Amino acid sequence: MSETLSWTTYVDTKAQTEHDRLMLLQEVFDPFSARLLDQAGVAPGWRCLEVGAGAGSVARMLADRAGAANVTATDMSTHFLAPLAESGIRVLHHDVVADDQPGEFDVIHSRFVLEHITRRDETIRRMASWLRPGGVLIVECGTPIPELSSDPAVRQGLTALATLMARSVGTDPVWARTLPVPLEDAGLVECTAEGHIIPVRGGGALARWLTATHRLIEEPALASGVVSQEELADAYARYADPAFVDYTWLTIGAFGRRPAL
Repeated sequence: MSETLSWTTYVDTKAQTEHDRLMLLQEVFDPFSARLLDQAGVAPGWRCLEVGAGAGSVARMLADRAGAANVTATDMSTHFLAPLAESGIRVLHHDVVADDQPGEFDVIHSRFVLEHITRRDETIRRMASWLRPGGVLIVECGTPIPELSSDPAVRQGLTALATLMARSVGTDPVWARTLPVPLEDAGLVECTAEGHIIPVRGGGALARWLTATHRLIEEPALASGVVSQEELADAYARYADPAFVDYTWLTIGAFGRRPAL
């Protein structure tokens, strides 16, 4: 059984609420992803792979740069990806941990995927082997930083989210902070990484995404005692308050290139 299937413990991958959560994710994080693609120099004719396409925005960015016919978008659930297929993008139900190589590519991108699987190093090596000589792997991973929160309830809510996901899915909430070393260990060269923090402003898209993500694990979190109902209610209230500002979510983007022949 695939290690990535346990994510469905918390997510109904066909639900409107999950689509809404992914749309918030795209609103928040797409600008950083677009900048990484441009730094990689994605150009017309490049063969592109998007691993964990979600609601499809990064695959569309790749199509805009390389041409729709040159893009493959994969996910464990392709329910939200029908519009991509209609636009000419190849959509594939695919488990990056276990399934066969989906092709050879000039650029492979993944966002918020590797932190949720346990065989991360093996998976990076697999993706690196799917690159053409000179091809680029771009990995984006998130890491909450609850200790930086100015509010105790928000701090406890983020800690509970990280704790429960680590116990049940195998998420490593701090693995992103090792980048780009795992790319170097996979034999890639010219490896770099950068961190990106934006404010969590109450009522804003990032705060609403965090609220929706907390709600995914609310019931088991309360049952396990890692957070109280009062703490969650207080955290949700902060996330809804425009006067609240926090800096507790770090996204790290890392590049690595397969050596040219």
